[in-house]
Amino acid sequence: MNPLEDVNLHHAALSVADMERAIAFYGDVFGFRVDTRVTADDGSMEIVHLRKGDRFIELFCHRDPLPLPDHAADLGLDVRTIGTKHLAFATDDPHGTHAALAARGVDGLTAVHEARYYYYFFLKDPDGITLEIVSRKTGENA
Repeated sequence: MNPLEDVNLHHAALSVADMERAIAFYGDVFGFRVDTRVTADDGSMEIVHLRKGDRFIELFCHRDPLPLPDHAADLGLDVRTIGTKHLAFATDDPHGTHAALAARGVDGLTAVHEARYYYYFFLKDPDGITLEIVSRKTGENA
């Protein structure tokens, strides 16, 4: 057996400007809760692991954060730039999830798009980080 076959994705990491605001957003909107919380020895940043079941998001909050680059906020431009694009969450009900997020007034909410295998849409977290909601189609056309 190849031991690499047992390697799985553990977490995604995001840098945020306001830790408490990020914890509240990912908790209130997606149900993540604080699992661990540490401060760097030199006090320069705080690191929080959020957990929902066996899924984690790691948040970094530096005392002197740099803003999100303009090109990273534009979906059309950002895909041309090498690097991480967005964090995606899965749902079984894309239209219901979209309606719930719209009712919360989240930023950057796009329409629900239909692709060959998925329904998907995008939104922004409080720091302007792009998030995607996806739902795999079922049935013979999926």
